[in-house]
Amino acid sequence: MTNVPDALVCYAANAVASQGGQGEFLRQMVYGLDQFPRGRVVSRRARGKQTECIDLPFTGWRRAEFRGIQRVPLLRRRQDLLTLINDVDFDLRLKAHVSDVQLLDGVMGQCSETFEFLGCRRVPLVLTALNTHIDHLGNALTEEYRRLRIRSRCFVHPQMRQRVRREIERASCIRAVSEPARQSFIGQGVKPEKIQVLLPAVDLDHFRPVSKKDNTFRVLAVLTIDPRKGAYYLLQAFEKAAIPGSELVIIGATGDHWSKQMLHQFLARQKNIRVQSADVFRQPLEETYGQASVLVHPAIEDGFGLAVAQALACGKPVITTRQTGASQLIAEGQNGYVLECRDVDGLVERLRLLARDESLLARLSACAPKTVAHLGYPAFAQNVAQLYRRILSN
Repeated sequence: MTNVPDALVCYAANAVASQGGQGEFLRQMVYGLDQFPRGRVVSRRARGKQTECIDLPFTGWRRAEFRGIQRVPLLRRRQDLLTLINDVDFDLRLKAHVSDVQLLDGVMGQCSETFEFLGCRRVPLVLTALNTHIDHLGNALTEEYRRLRIRSRCFVHPQMRQRVRREIERASCIRAVSEPARQSFIGQGVKPEKIQVLLPAVDLDHFRPVSKKDNTFRVLAVLTIDPRKGAYYLLQAFEKAAIPGSELVIIGATGDHWSKQMLHQFLARQKNIRVQSADVFRQPLEETYGQASVLVHPAIEDGFGLAVAQALACGKPVITTRQTGASQLIAEGQNGYVLECRDVDGLVERLRLLARDESLLARLSACAPKTVAHLGYPAFAQNVAQLYRRILSN
């Protein structure tokens, strides 16, 4: 690869490779740094071909505190506190493994202390934001919890906000994963020239066009069933659309107590809703995206939304929200549709349209893969290298 920096560059993420959205992004970064002569990845667990991978297991007294909170019924719902403890533990362990790096790229909320440590040494710092600005994210979730009358707290702890604000201030560059995410930082007062957009990659060797084998109009969602991802509004829309012979399949798990109760109510009323456990990165496409007529990603907030890009690569049109970063991949009426979040009636209308117009569905499906043909792993690695080289040269 050309334009690869010779400096020792390090990517740090409190994630396990290939587990969840952060884990998939970690896997992409390992691939990218495998192309570098000197690359290092510090995470909870990852493996590379050439990259030096350092694992920081979650152990010790903070892990014991974490488990203790999980055992107390009134505290186990405090996802904000559990996330904070986990991230702080990773951050403090990270400092011991970066004293020799010449550039650090760390995930938002997970590197505050390390940024301060390296900032004093004038090491260039890249802040990778996999979501929108922390205040935009926190405010969006707080409003959603208020609307839904959810008593528990979202995962954004007040101290997480403080930590991220310090990271933003110290960062040489903020890497956003979409243009909508970039705009959220600008909206919170961050200078536009400090923010660079690099879209995540799609494994185009795995996610490729696949034909559907039956005639059932099947709506697919690949997401965590929680308030942030908007599953509640998809379930409402699917029930209201009442499309004869249709089916809704959700690949994912419930993320909180409220969502479990909400989902149970819909499942009790609707026998054509199915929740499926599957690893979309390992299971045959025929069992995941291949069964879909259309993918719906109804997020209230999502920095990108990997499922959107994966579905497009598989030849599936997408209906998503303007609040989803990957909505920038959607050409209205050509490969899908973009709605405002919570627009149940708009979603009902689009679902009914696609269910009754097979020729339209076929046209959108044919166009979909072209939308993400530029998002393969090699192009992603090249973009990362160019970003690092530009920062190091400054």
